[in-house]
Amino acid sequence: MKVCFVYSNRSEYSLLLPFIDYFNKKIPIKEINLKKSIKKIELDKNLPHIYSFCYNNFKKNNYDYICVLGDRRELPFIALAALHLEKNLVHIAAGEYIEEIQTYDQYVRPIISILSKYQICFSVKAKNEVKKLFKGISYLKPNTFVFGNPVFSGIDLDSLKRSIKENYDLVLMHPNSLSKEQTKKDMLEIKSKMKNKKTIIINGNKDANYDIIQNFYSELKNKKKYVFFESLPKKKYFSLVKYCDKFYTNSSSMTEIKFLNKNCLNQIGNRNKNRSESLLDKKSPEYLFKLLKKDNISK
Repeated sequence: MKVCFVYSNRSEYSLLLPFIDYFNKKIPIKEINLKKSIKKIELDKNLPHIYSFCYNNFKKNNYDYICVLGDRRELPFIALAALHLEKNLVHIAAGEYIEEIQTYDQYVRPIISILSKYQICFSVKAKNEVKKLFKGISYLKPNTFVFGNPVFSGIDLDSLKRSIKENYDLVLMHPNSLSKEQTKKDMLEIKSKMKNKKTIIINGNKDANYDIIQNFYSELKNKKKYVFFESLPKKKYFSLVKYCDKFYTNSSSMTEIKFLNKNCLNQIGNRNKNRSESLLDKKSPEYLFKLLKKDNISK
């Protein structure tokens, strides 16, 4: 069984890592990090290059399954390459529901599910969203499974220690890629809520309108109470979430934030308004491996 995992940014990789680690223990697999594989290509500006790169790679290596996660806008080009070569696509984190369209992601997600052989969902609500999507397409049938989110896989939550003695807040903001005005509005909301205390700021996705967030941060970088991180190892990030006073964010990681520190979450804007919350299950990679192995044997 030949399996390939394809990703392009840290958030995808972080959620795919438990699957990658488990599969690696069972069989040799292939990972494709598009940002490293396609040198000198800005993913947002040269998306067709992703199609040609993936098409050539998939054809050369003849994978049985190509696994992708989520809803980033480079995913349709990966999915089309798999489709044109008649390769089985597996969509992990399918069906995530958000009340309002705020980013390109909400357009991309259903496209990937439709082009996939299997849709792996992190909640029953997400599974129902995928089923609704397929209702209007009589000639296609979903293969939808609820396996839960393995985000805490490999992490001993009891070992998360406080690394900062003083009280602090956390900030993690992503741009609204469809609206400059909404991104500005979100940052003004952040500004109104930030207190005169130590604040850890983690940089978000560098999508369209990220410059608005960066301009706001540039005003804070010379002030000692603000500490900036480009990104953080998962365990360090979880530790900061667990012990913070407030977490100001429009991130999609609502479930793990609430699990670690149920009173800290202060949701900004509508980017993930009423997003479906994930079930948590460290065994999801094992379930997926068994599903694909059984399917591969039956071919």
